[in-house]
Amino acid sequence: MLLVSIITFIALSVIPGNAALIALGTEASAASLDAVSSDLGLDQSFSSRLFSYYKGLLSLDFGTSSYFGQDVWTLILQRLPLTVSLALLSLLAAFILSMLLGCAAAIYRESFIDAFSRIIVQLSASLPSFWLSLLLLLFASRVLGFSQAGSYVSMSESIPLFLKSISLAVIVLAVGESGPLLRIVRISMIGAMEEDWFTACQVKGLSKRKAVFSYALRSALSAPVSLMGLQLAKLLGGTAIVESIFALPGLGRLFLTAVEMRDLNLVQGIVIFVSFAVVMMNLLTDLLLRVVINPLSASEDRK
Repeated sequence: MLLVSIITFIALSVIPGNAALIALGTEASAASLDAVSSDLGLDQSFSSRLFSYYKGLLSLDFGTSSYFGQDVWTLILQRLPLTVSLALLSLLAAFILSMLLGCAAAIYRESFIDAFSRIIVQLSASLPSFWLSLLLLLFASRVLGFSQAGSYVSMSESIPLFLKSISLAVIVLAVGESGPLLRIVRISMIGAMEEDWFTACQVKGLSKRKAVFSYALRSALSAPVSLMGLQLAKLLGGTAIVESIFALPGLGRLFLTAVEMRDLNLVQGIVIFVSFAVVMMNLLTDLLLRVVINPLSASEDRK
């Protein structure tokens, strides 16, 4: 996070553009530009701005957005529930599809199901999210009569309408995340079923179905769970394109707006927050694997 914060600050300091000029427009007077630059701290030296930046980080104060005129933390917390909902729902859908299809592909190798799973993996990796979003939006509006534009409903107003308003975005994100997850599930299941202990289970009279779902599946969960932790962290900051196409006021769209308007405080705040999410998701994933999977494996070893 320290490295990310330094790179972010330096990059935003050296890229061309002027936040004061963007805020006031090209017709603004020199005096107005100087006043806004002073308010934003742009007239200070690099070392002074860097010191103020880290002083604010230590006190969890990311400053005020120059474009929205609100506290950065307030803006992040306002947009976070929508992005978290998109990430969790899309990852849940991808997980269910990947587990069902991945396990079936591993059990029935070289069959139609296995070939179909590999096609899904390739399509997931090759279909751009913006193209799939536009295609799905066109299909939903022309064929299903479902209009997405301007139809966002917050969770506080109505949960069913909220789920309906984000359903298309969830599908697009789930398609993108299901490919890597499906591939890992299939490979992990095949590796588990090729272990000597799996053969020993069948030799001792345990049915293949029982051996697969009681032992092989548990052994194969480690890699998919680790990948899901990374995917969830990535989705918290990587939904800008999908949110923009479907007009969803999430964290990704907020970040895109901050970059376009050169809102330095807001960009830095979002980058630090997403970096923290990545670190925490890695930690929580490791703890989950240690608490859930390892004790189960140790219990089976004792038996």
